[in-house]
Amino acid sequence: MRELVSIIIPAYQEEKRIGRCLTSILKSSYRNLELIVVNDGSTDKTKDIVRSFMEKMKPDGPVIKLIDIPNGGPAHARNVGLQHTKGRFIGFADADDMIHPHMIERLVESLCRGNDLAVCGRLICTENGTRALRQYRLRKQHRRCPEQALEMVMWEQLLMSGNSALFLREKILGKAGELLLSFSEDVTNFEDFAFVCEYLRSCTGFLEVLPFHGYFYCKRPGSLTSTVLSVEELCQDLQPILRVGETINDDHFTAHKIQYAFRFMAFWYEEALRCSRKEFSQESESWKICMRELERYADIYMKAPNVLPHRKLAMWIVRKRPNLGWLLAKTVGRVIL
Repeated sequence: MRELVSIIIPAYQEEKRIGRCLTSILKSSYRNLELIVVNDGSTDKTKDIVRSFMEKMKPDGPVIKLIDIPNGGPAHARNVGLQHTKGRFIGFADADDMIHPHMIERLVESLCRGNDLAVCGRLICTENGTRALRQYRLRKQHRRCPEQALEMVMWEQLLMSGNSALFLREKILGKAGELLLSFSEDVTNFEDFAFVCEYLRSCTGFLEVLPFHGYFYCKRPGSLTSTVLSVEELCQDLQPILRVGETINDDHFTAHKIQYAFRFMAFWYEEALRCSRKEFSQESESWKICMRELERYADIYMKAPNVLPHRKLAMWIVRKRPNLGWLLAKTVGRVIL
């Protein structure tokens, strides 16, 4: 008997896309599936479309479950979905995305080899075509222990989203069905990333990276990830992620933890530059927020032995010569940290 895989799909006002998502998953070469669609307070025809798929399901094929809840956001919907899963392996998908027919099968094979987490690459699909999302060493298949995997997540930004991965139920849910891990419901962005970090900290086995793109992230105008958030909103939403890094006490990770935090500080700095859309003002609230967060770690960062000299120079420029930092950012087209 092949292991049951549960795929949780939060859906809010997705009548135009949920059918495409379900169709792509139902075409999977791996057939022992339960698709848990959590209708997050939709007022359009999302529920009706899901029910139409449920009516077509065969007794010996994948199962679709529909859970109807008041609108509480994607993190809450995922947490509700987790409590309705029965599968040994758990995955996630967004209602406007698609997957490769062999993604689930290949990830299951990896977990059956004894790994604690299996992940593949992702493609961004837009009206202008597709492009690969940056993925750590995606050119070849490789395994990493939990400490190395967490380092990859923090240092290389692997697994910014957990949608291209399969997780073990036993790491997320207790024997009585209680949540051992959950998505942070007090933020609206990056909750996936914090969940992945916490999951890895609970692992004793390996993470395996598979060298193929199995998840298709369909970017559309006006979607949350296409919207420029204010620096204030980013500051709030990134706190759970930073807490993950700050609670790692192993000396081996000290410098990596600092670099991890600074990647997001750099992100804030870049967002402040973008939001200003003109010569950057040191008097703006965005600038003050970014510099406040940067200073939290600046001295430790500058003393960290494995932070490269050019990064330390970049940090010095941002702190001491902000106008020069702005000019360099404009010249190279990205933040210099």
